Amino acid sequence: MRCAVQSALIALLLAAPFAAGAAASKCDRLIATGGADNPPFLWRDPQNPKRLVGANAELLKKITDSLDLKLEVLYTGDSGKALEEVRSGRVDLLADAVLSTKELAHLDFIYPSITALEMAAWVRNEPGFFYSSREELKGRPGAYAATTRFGGEFESYAKNNFRLSSAPNLAAAVKRLLAGQVDYILHERYSAVAQAGSQGMLDDMQRLEPPVDRRGMHFAVAHDSACNSPWLRGQLAIKMTELRAAGVPQQLLVENLERWKQRQPAPSGDSQR
Repeated sequence: MRCAVQSALIALLLAAPFAAGAAASKCDRLIATGGADNPPFLWRDPQNPKRLVGANAELLKKITDSLDLKLEVLYTGDSGKALEEVRSGRVDLLADAVLSTKELAHLDFIYPSITALEMAAWVRNEPGFFYSSREELKGRPGAYAATTRFGGEFESYAKNNFRLSSAPNLAAAVKRLLAGQVDYILHERYSAVAQAGSQGMLDDMQRLEPPVDRRGMHFAVAHDSACNSPWLRGQLAIKMTELRAAGVPQQLLVENLERWKQRQPAPSGDSQR
C-alpha cells in the first residue's frame, strides 16, 4: 500500500510541469495596446483605426506567431490611457512600456528591451552649437512636445537644470526652434525622424550626440492579465533574446520609418517653416 501511495505521488509530481503547460496554453489570444501617436513604434492603422500598426506591433506578431497565439493590437487612446488599460488588466500587454519603479507594481517587464529610446537635443542645422554633454544645455531656452514622457531621473534633472517650455506637439516645438525662439528641442530620436521628416522639417535640424537620456522600451504584461504566467513571460523573454540577437527590432524600426514616410502627404511649403 505504501509503495502504491509513493508511486502515485511521484506520478503526480512528474505530471505537474505538464499540467502547468496545459494551463498556460488555455490563453490562446493576447490583447496588446500602446501609445497611438508614436511612429515608427506604433500608430493607428489608417485602414482600420481600431488597430495599431508599426514596428512594435510587427515584432510582437512575430513572437506570438511562433508561440501559436492569436494577437490583437488595439487602439485604446493616448499613451496614458493605454497604460491605464493595461494596469487594470482589461488589456494583457503594453507594447511600448518604459521601465519605472512605479509601474513595477502593475506590470511585468520583459527583458531584453525592444530598443533603447534616445532622448536627443535637436538644434538648427547651422554651425556654432558646440556640444559634448547635456551639461552644455544649462541656461539655454529649450522646448519639448507636451506628449513627451521623460524618465524619472532625467525628469528631475531637466526640472532642476533646464529652461524648458512645452509646445502642443513636435511640429509646434520645431517651429519655435526654426524661428529662433528656443535654442534646442528635446525629442526621442526615432520619433523625431518620423514626425519631423514627414513634415519636411528634418533637413533644417541636426541631432546632438550624445543623447541627454537613454531608456529601454519593453513589452510588459499586466499583473492582472488572465494570460500572465511564468510560461508566457519566459517565452516572451526567450523570443526577444533571439530576435534582438538577429537584429530584427532594429530592422523593423528602419522599415517602419520608411513605411510611415511613404504614407504621409508631401509637405507643403508652409509646413516647412
